[in-house]
Amino acid sequence: MKPADRARLAVVAVALVAPLAWLGPAAAQLPAPGVPGLLDELELAAGGPVRAEIIPETGLVEFLSFGPGRSVPMPPAKSAPAAERALAFVDRYGRAFGIAHRAQLALVRASVPDEVGMEHVRFRQTWGGVPVTGGELTVHLSGSNVVAVNGKTLAGLDHLATVPTVTPLAAVIAVDRVLERRLGVTGATFTEPRLELFNRGLLEGRKGWTRLAWFVEARAVDLREYFWVDAESGAVLLHFSQLTDALDRQIYDADDPGDGLYDDLPGVLVRSEGEAPTGAGDADDAYDYSGDTYDYFFDEHGRDSYDGMGATLVSTVHFCPSAGECPFVNAFWNGVQMVYGDGFPAADDVDAHELTHAVTEFSANLFYYMQSGALNESYSDIFGETVDLTNAGGTDTPAVRWQMGEDVPGIGAIRDMEDPTLFGDPGKMSDPEFVCQDPGGDAGGVHSNSGVPNHAYALMVDGGSYNGETVTGIGLTKAGKIQYRALTAYLGSASDFLDNYNALNQACQDLVGTAGITAADCVEVDDALRAVEMDDPWPCAPAQAAAPDLCSAGQAPELLYADDLESSPLTPCPSAILPSAWCLNQPTSFLGTFATSGSQSFWGYNRPTAGSMLVTVDPSLASLPAGARLQFNHSYGFENTGTSLWDGGVVEYSTDGGGSWSDGGSLITAGQGYAAGTVSTCCSNPLGGRSAFARDSWGYTASQLDLSTLTGLPFRFRFLVGTDFSIDEYGWFVDDPRIYTCAACVTDRILDSTYNGLAEEYKATGSVTAGGGFTVGPMESVKLQAGTVVTLESDTAIWGDLEIALGPCS
Repeated sequence: MKPADRARLAVVAVALVAPLAWLGPAAAQLPAPGVPGLLDELELAAGGPVRAEIIPETGLVEFLSFGPGRSVPMPPAKSAPAAERALAFVDRYGRAFGIAHRAQLALVRASVPDEVGMEHVRFRQTWGGVPVTGGELTVHLSGSNVVAVNGKTLAGLDHLATVPTVTPLAAVIAVDRVLERRLGVTGATFTEPRLELFNRGLLEGRKGWTRLAWFVEARAVDLREYFWVDAESGAVLLHFSQLTDALDRQIYDADDPGDGLYDDLPGVLVRSEGEAPTGAGDADDAYDYSGDTYDYFFDEHGRDSYDGMGATLVSTVHFCPSAGECPFVNAFWNGVQMVYGDGFPAADDVDAHELTHAVTEFSANLFYYMQSGALNESYSDIFGETVDLTNAGGTDTPAVRWQMGEDVPGIGAIRDMEDPTLFGDPGKMSDPEFVCQDPGGDAGGVHSNSGVPNHAYALMVDGGSYNGETVTGIGLTKAGKIQYRALTAYLGSASDFLDNYNALNQACQDLVGTAGITAADCVEVDDALRAVEMDDPWPCAPAQAAAPDLCSAGQAPELLYADDLESSPLTPCPSAILPSAWCLNQPTSFLGTFATSGSQSFWGYNRPTAGSMLVTVDPSLASLPAGARLQFNHSYGFENTGTSLWDGGVVEYSTDGGGSWSDGGSLITAGQGYAAGTVSTCCSNPLGGRSAFARDSWGYTASQLDLSTLTGLPFRFRFLVGTDFSIDEYGWFVDDPRIYTCAACVTDRILDSTYNGLAEEYKATGSVTAGGGFTVGPMESVKLQAGTVVTLESDTAIWGDLEIALGPCS
């Protein structure tokens, strides 16, 4: 064979046996164009190596630091405002973070010099004056020198329009409809809609499509739901609860005000700052333990209340959402105050946990969703337990030292930070308890996956040997200061576990020389983080179902129909609008080429509107032979939450020319089958009640249908996507459909002038040499071309009596 032919065949083989992955954890961290040059400039300016974390999906930098004692000097004088000093860095190096001009940033806040003399300037990314959801950049300064920079940003915004076609009122109506039909909520109040550039992938650690959207927050007594509504189509793109499960203190009682309900907030005031105890356990506990939490943050970190400005700490006890839901077995921060069900204020770690949610909201403002949500929950556990271990209240015996909620009457502990697996939570990223729903229940596992950073903190404080690492504890004071600095100075609303790893290491380096923190302590911090695998990729891309062999061992496929889609008549996907029909190749602004062979594939978008999209394939087969099979490669992601399948896709077939169609799910005998469960009937999806491909395949897989029951019948097939009225996902890619039968392999073949064999590729078991320099080496491939001649090194000839001993079918 020609070397070029061998190379081409090798590529095809890789595509069939090792399909492309959908943004899996092994994605290469390749920097975007221009970034390496900027990093070289920074290395020269810093006088030594720089550390840059690259976002795999964009190639942009998300964390930049220069090592102990090194920084990058910038021109503005130290006397210039901190924001101006930070923007000087952006002007020169911002392109490494996807920021081409300072006009793409809006100042959020600039801190005063902290305990080590550093200032932290936080910006929000904007485009055309519209902010990017979760898009932030923070520059950390020591005088005129930049010490570190971190952020989450979006690239490729220049094509986006910022003028909505959907009115704010229409957005609110869409939100109200989802609240009623999905959550059973009526009578909510809504914030005034505001425009944002929303990319769901930024919150989920994978690629997504950026759209202009209206952000709306819906509120009720026990509701705080964030919504993003497409400002061009009116579809709800995403929603999740931000209701996280405060020394001026006010304690209220939600006890029956005369209407038989216990849901009034704040309720009846029963104790204010400085007043004597009421004698009522819950009210006095809420008062005392909120005071302990205030004291901890003020004494240890200089923070005056949750907002840093002395806000009143408001708590309501004896809360129930309704008379039928008493007692309410929970507590939460609702964005304004703390709310407790009966007995919950008795646990000092619970009180401090809820108040820390308020601290987080007024600092990092972590979204309560996926990775950022798990961090939000973990920081509340971290400081909740720290208050518990340093105040005079609560149970602090060795047996419950790291347990959360051990003092809640009738319930007891719900988590263990020293050994999260005791309560079914992961202690490291690779634990089987790690929640990988997409985004699944509990907003993507915020309460469970928090076990990983929780465990890291317990190791930092007390030390121990775990997962091949030995950690020497640095104590509560040092560990608490490092965690607080990471939360308030380095994390942003969309931060993930890797951001937290970088933030904690940088925070420790910043604090060397204060509170007794040493460089050796920072080694222990890093060891604790590595022990729980905090720096590993997010392990939520499980292995896709293995693509099945086309035929059994000893058999080879005889193709009746095959299409690699490289010359498909299907319309190419539009570049700037959301398609309402199947098309060829997703727009490059989202993913572009995503195929298992060549560069083209079908794509059916999982739209955020109710309806169906289908593409029909007619292989022109008037009569299926016995033993026929259909196999196709595909990759998909359909909207789901927990056990609810909101959207999905099916394969259907027709044996009467398209007059009627049958579901092909029951014919799938190998490879990827339909998901467990059925598509929800709730929300106008035409596939409601049917089985379907659903959730996420996490990359290309394949499905094989046995068509033997259709022998002798004409055959065509189609792919159908069914969607409900809200929330999109990346949809369904299909490539390389084939219809074939399986026949016994030919193990020996004589090539002569009458040869008319199958067009198949075989491997020689030994070296075979013929005239004209034609040689087939051991295990090299040879292509037998049906009805034609054999193409050799440089000549085309018909070789007589060339016997090739062939091995197993390829």
